[in-house]
Parts: sequence; C-alpha cells; structure tokens
Amino acid sequence: MRLVNVNYIDVEKYEYYVAKSIYSNGIVLLQENVKLNLNYIKQLDSKNIQYIYISDEISEGIEPNDTISIEKYREVKEVIKDQFNMAKKGKNIGLNMNIINNTISELLDTITSKRDISYSINEIRMSDDYLYEHSLNVMVSCLYTGILMQYDKMKLQKLALGAILHDIGKVFVDSDILNKPGKLTSEERVEIEKHPELGYRYVSDNYGNEISALSKQIILQHHEKWNGKGYPNQLSGDLIYEMARICSVADVFDALTADRVYRKKIPIYKASEYIYSLGYNDFDFDIVKLFLSRIVKFKQGSIVKLSDGAKGIVYDQNKHMLDRPIIKLLVNKNGKNMAHKNIFIDLIEEKTLFIEKQLENIFSN
Repeated sequence: MRLVNVNYIDVEKYEYYVAKSIYSNGIVLLQENVKLNLNYIKQLDSKNIQYIYISDEISEGIEPNDTISIEKYREVKEVIKDQFNMAKKGKNIGLNMNIINNTISELLDTITSKRDISYSINEIRMSDDYLYEHSLNVMVSCLYTGILMQYDKMKLQKLALGAILHDIGKVFVDSDILNKPGKLTSEERVEIEKHPELGYRYVSDNYGNEISALSKQIILQHHEKWNGKGYPNQLSGDLIYEMARICSVADVFDALTADRVYRKKIPIYKASEYIYSLGYNDFDFDIVKLFLSRIVKFKQGSIVKLSDGAKGIVYDQNKHMLDRPIIKLLVNKNGKNMAHKNIFIDLIEEKTLFIEKQLENIFSN
C-alpha cells in the first residue's frame, strides 16, 4: 500500500486498486479493493481529491503507519470546520467549547496510546479546507512536541486548545485576501497580520472563563519570532510563551507542506531543512531540534532516488533514525528493473548511500 497523487496514476499501463476507502463529504466514493480506471480518476479529480492510498505491485507488504486514521482525521476536520463557521456567524452562536475539548481529549488519548512517538504528516488534503486541515495538523504537531517535552495531560490539553484555535482570527479576515493567488499589497498584508489579535480578542471577549490564559497566548503570539521581528508585538526570545513557540514551528512547517493558492507544497524533508535553517532566528532552536527529531521525513510508500542513481520505495522506518529508512530497490543504479528481486537496502547499514530526493513516480528523474 502507498499514498499517491492521482495525477501520476496511469491506469492504462498498470493495475492499481483502492487500498483504503475514499470518502467525499462523509460519503464513500470508492470502496477498498476497487480497481481504478479512467472514469474513477476523473471522479476523484472533480471532487478535488488529490491523494489516495493504492495497492499495486511495487507496494506489496508496505503498511503505512498513520498517526491518525483517515476516518478520524476527516471526522475531526469536520468538527473544526463547523466550529469555525459558527464563530464567523456571530456572538449568538459561536464556538461549542464542550465539543472542542472532547474532540481534543479523544485525539490526545489516541496519540498517547501509541508506543512510538513519531509523527507522520498528513498529506491527504483538500485545498478548499486548508484553514481547518491546517488547524488540525498544527494541533497534532504541537501535541507530539508537548509529549516529547514531557508535558502532563492538563498542559497538553491547553497546548492543543490554543493550537486548534491559533488561526480562529482568520474567519474575521476578508476571504478574498486570504485566498489571493498573487502577491499581497502592503495593505492586504496588514489585514492578514491582524488575525492573531482578532482571534485573541474574540476568545477573550466570549470565552474568558472557558479558555486558559496559556491557550489564549498561543493564539496571540504564534507569529512572534525568536529574533523579535514577528507580529503583533515584536516579542523576542523567552518573552514569547513556550507554548506559542511550539505552535510557531508547527504552524510554519505545516504551511510549507501544503499546497496554497500562491505556491505548491514542498516535500517534508525539504521543509525540515528549511525549518532547521531558521533556528535561532525565527524559532526557539531547542524546540526546532526536538520537533524535527520525530518527524517522518520519507513516508512508507514514497518513491525515492538514492545518491548512486538507484530508485526505490520506502518500505519501513528506522525508528531511531527517521531520515534513513529501509528501501526496497526498484531500479538499480544501471537502470535495470529490480522490483521482482525483493532487494532491501537499510540506509543505517549502507552508510555511503543517502536519499537524494523524493520522486512523484518511478519514471521521474
């Protein structure tokens, strides 16, 4: 099984089967084990579904380790979507804090029940739901980091609440500005940069006793930078609350790994390098190092090119060195097809080899 971009599925040349049922608006669009054809691909495209799990010859034996099941992910995203839309409608409706807190508690139980504290970033996104998916991904990233920092459950709950609501202020910003595909004017940039204060004011005015001061500070400070060049208050270093520092790393990381109206996403391993390069400038570098230490850089089922020119598929992870997984060889360095040979390369053992880049498919260079 592997995750693929539907744009790179060639059903006229190869056989592909749906590995996990595909949903659209809560309805099953394609059942598990259905053989894909051109008509199904067109349906997926019309529903703006870019990534799906498939079974094919080269992915046999691979079982991706999802941090959260697809079903649970979609369920929580819909909760966030409903709550944000309620906030936008006005004071008489607003957020249901019981629903939000119960949703966080369920996710926290799911994550803390896992023995392996590593985070596999979700890539099954819909561009129309960016704000809600981003809020969910940032919350999960923050929880993983908080667990690594040995936060207790109460502290994790506060961290998660601030993270899930960190962008609530954006529901009060003109959507034409938020979704503008071109470069923002200075006036439009000013409008977008109001969202931390708008969100902070909204939760403070309406949920003063239901949201802790720590959670509120995450909303207000998640765009502050370690070097003092962030907004809204140009705070620096330890003057920024620790939880807000965690959220700022998770926020930028998730934004980099998602398609936006003005740019394409970048691969997880490149986003990791970029975040690392900003340590001690934009972020608390100790948090950056901890955060990146448990991010899965090359997910199981990813097609990769090795430094010697060979190509393979990520078969399994090395839990203590996530940037050096176990690769199943598909094409050797001389260009010969090796998919049937079941040759595995453990990059911890093969110290002279490294992953040069991730490929969209086996035919990419």
